[in-house]
Amino acid sequence: MNRQTKIVLCVLAIFIVGMTLSVAFAEPVNAKKYKNKNKIKVKVKDGRKTIKVKCKYKKSYQQYLGHKYKNGKRYDVSICYEYKNGMQNGKKGWWTDATNGGMSDGAKTAYKHNKYHPVTKVRLH
Repeated sequence: MNRQTKIVLCVLAIFIVGMTLSVAFAEPVNAKKYKNKNKIKVKVKDGRKTIKVKCKYKKSYQQYLGHKYKNGKRYDVSICYEYKNGMQNGKKGWWTDATNGGMSDGAKTAYKHNKYHPVTKVRLH
């Protein structure tokens, strides 16, 4: 074996051992659901209009996500649970955020926090 092949095999062996140990000692993922509900309805108040958005639980994101097209706009809502203080404005608990225009300029956004249950009414600013 030449020197280059030995180096590649050593790097590959270190990578495999590292991946094996990281999987073996990783903490189990506990996706937080609210009372085992798969869907949560959120009322989004945009001016005088009230839009009801159904948020379905996405296990891969560990969040409730939903969107709805109404009045020529796309309303996006996400609900997540923060386990530790300092992640979202320093508060642990349920976070609900909504927007009416995605990432575009001039889009209205809002977020609400509750320690014990998800917020189901949000007013866009």
